[in-house]
Amino acid sequence: MAVVTLYMSDRDPSQQMFKSKKEADEHDKKLELAEGVSHFLAQRLTSLNEGLAEEIGMLVANHKEAFATAFKGKVDVLFEESPEPAPNAEEETKDNAKVKESGKVRAIAGKG
Repeated sequence: MAVVTLYMSDRDPSQQMFKSKKEADEHDKKLELAEGVSHFLAQRLTSLNEGLAEEIGMLVANHKEAFATAFKGKVDVLFEESPEPAPNAEEETKDNAKVKESGKVRAIAGKG
């Protein structure tokens, strides 16, 4: 019987599993960015409800490259049509509601 190592983020309430630490770290960083953007918006736009702030946070995190390019002065990138929506953006928004704990990536061994 083989042992398979899987990784997950403590920050992710859906406890999504990843086959590599790199993928889990990237997911964790995306969730951290989404949480930061959500917090930033909620602090400055008091009329914005928490759910919408989290949804916007995930949108920004899922499209961080486009926003980074726009912040560097190439705003046209934001007007380009996206070929497809960000992967699981709506699903992740629902799964990641109330992401408050600080997270670390941990390895989990499973039977395979």
